[in-house]
Amino acid sequence: MLKRCVYLCILAFIIAGVSSCIFDPKNDDGKEPPPPDVTFLPLTEKDNVLVNIERAYVARRIEKYEEVLDDEFTFFLSSGDVGGDIPEQWDKSEEILLNTRLFDKTYAAKPCQKIEMDIRTEEGLSWTEFTPASAPTETWYTTTVYYEFRFFINPDIYISEPGSRGVFTVRDIGPAPEHHWQLIEFRDLGAH
Repeated sequence: MLKRCVYLCILAFIIAGVSSCIFDPKNDDGKEPPPPDVTFLPLTEKDNVLVNIERAYVARRIEKYEEVLDDEFTFFLSSGDVGGDIPEQWDKSEEILLNTRLFDKTYAAKPCQKIEMDIRTEEGLSWTEFTPASAPTETWYTTTVYYEFRFFINPDIYISEPGSRGVFTVRDIGPAPEHHWQLIEFRDLGAH
């Protein structure tokens, strides 16, 4: 659901080509507010992948978001979101393109002025290990997590449905001398 909203918003803005009155994010002194002061964690722990995803959205740092995605990353939309121009899945390049537009306050089609993201990692994550058929010599780890978002794209606010969940799957791309975890798959389950 998360990516469908992003994808639909960007697609609609491109197709429509409609200009609108855009909220001016400047302070009273006419200056842009500073970006949030965010510290990104090393990807030596599985949980840090999800923490850094949230922080990359809030800080609008596409390079930090790209760092958490494996080269073979795939996003799977929830079954209720697929149809028309919306595919069942997309790869890392499409994911980066869509989020680059979302993170860019000056994106011409219709810029997003504010992003709020909450991936529920506060109480710790429960990871389940498995061996994927596509990589039989590796062990991947998966966890299901609730998430919430709000994207302020004037004049609208796009809000995740209550109870939205996603399945995040990570793999270790650098087990020696230290771990380096990246997101290999994200499956949006939508609201349940």
